[in-house]
Formats: sequence, C-alpha cells, structure tokens
Amino acid sequence: MVAIDLLPGIDISIKVAGQALTEHEDHDEEQPDRTATRYIEAVSGQVFEIHITAQKGFRSGGDALSFYIHVDGSKPIDAPLVRNTACIIGTHTHTSQGSRQNAREVKRYRFATLGTASEGQTFADDASKLKDLGSIIITVHQMRLTGATVAAIGSKDLPTVGVVSEKALKGQALSHSVDFTAPVPCKTAEYFTAEPVRGLPNPYATIVFRYRSLETLKSMLIIPRTPTPPPLEERDYDTVNREEFRQLKALKEQKGGADVKIKRERTDENPRPRKVARPTRNSTQLELDDDGGVRESSTPSVVPREIIELD
Repeated sequence: MVAIDLLPGIDISIKVAGQALTEHEDHDEEQPDRTATRYIEAVSGQVFEIHITAQKGFRSGGDALSFYIHVDGSKPIDAPLVRNTACIIGTHTHTSQGSRQNAREVKRYRFATLGTASEGQTFADDASKLKDLGSIIITVHQMRLTGATVAAIGSKDLPTVGVVSEKALKGQALSHSVDFTAPVPCKTAEYFTAEPVRGLPNPYATIVFRYRSLETLKSMLIIPRTPTPPPLEERDYDTVNREEFRQLKALKEQKGGADVKIKRERTDENPRPRKVARPTRNSTQLELDDDGGVRESSTPSVVPREIIELD
C-alpha cells in the first residue's frame, strides 16, 4: 500500500482477489519530485483492482481529489473522485475495477503475458508502446467541484499492447501488459465535473506501479534471487529425502557403480562417554579406508600379555 507523503491519509494499493499485492522499492532508483514508484508481481490471467482509501477526517486542498488511472501509457481508463465530505464520518475507499462501458458494466483490468515477435517483424508503433509499458500510473489532482454528476470515463476501444518486436525491447525487463475482460456487471458510481485548484501543482502527486513477473523482478534484483542449492552429492545427510536418495542411486549407476558419497553431519546436544567395543579372537572388523570405502579384516589371535618383574 503506497502512502503518499504529500497527502497524509491517502493510501493506494493493487489487489487481486481481495489481497493487496506485495510492493517492492528500488532504493537505487531516483524518484522525480512528487512521485512514488513501487514494483509488484504480475501473474498472467489475474484480474486486479485499484483501491484508493482516504482515512477519516481527510481533507484535500480543494473539494476533492481526482485520480486519473493510466495503464501502459494509455489515456485515462478511469478517474475516480474522492470528496472531502465522504471522509467526515469514517474511512472511505473507492475501487477502480477497470473501464466502465456504461452505468452498469465494466471491463475489468487483467494481467496478460507480453508477446514478442519473431526476427524480421517490426511494428511502427513499438516506440510509443514501450514508453510506459508495464506501468500503472495514477496522477492525483486537487480539484474544485463545478457541477453535477456526469457519466464515467470509459472507452469501448481499449488499448491492448499484445505483441512487440524483440528488437524494440532491446533487453528491457518487461514481461506483461494489461488487457481487459469482457464486460461484467458492476455497481453504479457518481462522477462530478471539476477543475484543478489554481495555485497548486497539477498533478499534485504521481504514483507508479511497475508490474513484472517474479522471475523478472529477481533478474532486476528488486527481489532477492533464490540461492542455488548445492549438488545433491554434497548435501548434508539429514537433509536428503526419499526421492533424493533415488536420484543418488541413479547417479551412482550413471557413474558405473562408483561410490557416491554424501556428507553426514550430526551434532550431539548431550555428549557422553561411549563404550568402545574390544576385538575378540578371530573376530571380523569393518575398517574405513582413506577413500571412504569399507573393507573387512580379521583380528589376529589374542596373545597373552608378557609380564616382566623388576627387582
């Protein structure tokens, strides 16, 4: 959840199935003035929502705050308005589900895998597609209400990126785009005519969510990479499960029956003296050689000890 320093009491989050996506920061990235950037994980096919929450008692610099929502560099898809009067009694949350097609239907936001074209194919608009691809940008505006309710912002011809050329990507860490579902029923919402408050920055603040696959976030070092496990034959004995034992057996067969060693490390929390077995006459012993192998040896006959008396 992004808390806007310039607007105490306002939080914005991206949610999937009611759960806010974990946000990550790139502390080495320089932030433009009045801008907060977060990285989130995108999973293909997941439908998401944008939740804008104003705490009880919040007041803007005008009558309301307007939130213009852009995806992948598009024109505003939605523009929810949070009025000061909505926060008098308690906390107020506005949910943007996508692009409203009419008063009762909406095409919902959805993550989609970004397709890349094969060699030789190019697209004239690749440069414009890539500028803000992989980003959900929300610009916040201090507004003064000027009139009655109006129809919601919506478009029947929504932008979808679909496919870009590999050459245009030039190694950029992009994995997904946003597309939209077929129209589904939704609750009605009020929208008002308004204008920016004069004398204040416009936009007043900008929130950027950059969405990427988990693998891409790791490659960018936004999320720590998963440590590479040691080779199976170098693992501690107590960490090997039954399936891994089968793998060790197969590995041994591949090596022509050669011994495959596995390190065994145990700690004894209550060390105590142990009995040492003494060999008896003609007993057979198992000895560990320098190569880690086991061999048999016979104990020689026990010879009576010779006792020498000193005068």
